[in-house]
Amino acid sequence: MVSILATVAIGVLLGAVTGGSLKELPHLRIRWAWMALIGVLLQFVPLTRTPGYIVLLASFAFLLAFAIGNLQRPGFFLVLAGLCLNSLVIAVNRGMPVTREALAHSNQAALLPDLIAHGGSKHHLANEQTRLLALGDVIGVPRPVNQAISVGDVCVHVGIIWYIVVAMKPERYPVLPSPKPSPRTAI
Repeated sequence: MVSILATVAIGVLLGAVTGGSLKELPHLRIRWAWMALIGVLLQFVPLTRTPGYIVLLASFAFLLAFAIGNLQRPGFFLVLAGLCLNSLVIAVNRGMPVTREALAHSNQAALLPDLIAHGGSKHHLANEQTRLLALGDVIGVPRPVNQAISVGDVCVHVGIIWYIVVAMKPERYPVLPSPKPSPRTAI
């Protein structure tokens, strides 16, 4: 949660530094925000094993649909790419693998005993059976964030920053109208 708040703060700061304004932010409307909300909330459902894994996959289905629905917005192709990467590594490993090094670097070493003993449907300690480890939570972000993140997370966060910066400057980046369907001609 801290990482998303930091991402929004960085986006707003960069938007302001580059001449944008918060009052302009609503001009690039986001579609299907309710899907993103459901997707995020599902990640906090306290289920384990197979039910937890199914709920985690469902959360990513909602998040992917949200990103696809907003692909015409700036930065959302990166958001979608990041969500796809995270979905892939989670699907093949039945949860997000996290390395000991990332936990140590992100000041979360205290979580190691619990991950070793129980694992979880959302995160588990990476081991020799882990597939696509490079896409797992292998990047440790220290204070003040204290979180292990993945390459997919980086893509999502950069995409969100990009969206915020562009949305704060509508005069420089006008919203393109949605394509109108062409009239059908009789054959």
